[in-house]
Amino acid sequence: MTIHQMQLRYEPVADRLLLAVRTRAGELYTAWLTRRMVARLSAPLRQAVARLGLPGTAAAAVALPEAQQMLEEVARERPLKDTDFAQPFAGAEGASHPLGPEPLLPGEIDVQSPPTGGLVIALRELRGRRLDLTLNDELATALLRLLERAVEQADWALPGPPPAATGLAPNPQRLN
Repeated sequence: MTIHQMQLRYEPVADRLLLAVRTRAGELYTAWLTRRMVARLSAPLRQAVARLGLPGTAAAAVALPEAQQMLEEVARERPLKDTDFAQPFAGAEGASHPLGPEPLLPGEIDVQSPPTGGLVIALRELRGRRLDLTLNDELATALLRLLERAVEQADWALPGPPPAATGLAPNPQRLN
């Protein structure tokens, strides 16, 4: 799947975030993200984006806890030359829905940093539907920015990363 647009917005009636991903082929994938899932996803996503923002570092390198927040901020604020946050989301008009019309409600999310770079986020429902997002460095950073804005709109008052969080382990992170 080649991602064309991503949208993450707060839906107050459901008290959830709705992630919508539109591909260049006109496919639309949607997934609900609950407060619990977002709370578990935020720190690993921030850490992965920080790692992506440091090209040329060894995969096993771990930032000192004192530097982690600074690295996350630098990576999050880096310029994204191919990203336009002002472009309206195309929506469902004319889109196909490969996973069906109902948004995915994941019970598990895996975050992986493949050796080839970028980030892979797998959202899995307990009943079998699955959405794998393969994000390059820019898309991963853009998703983090969208997530932070949506959480701010939701006013969920989520805590920051725990003090011991120092980066993604070499194995995938399972969030459930």
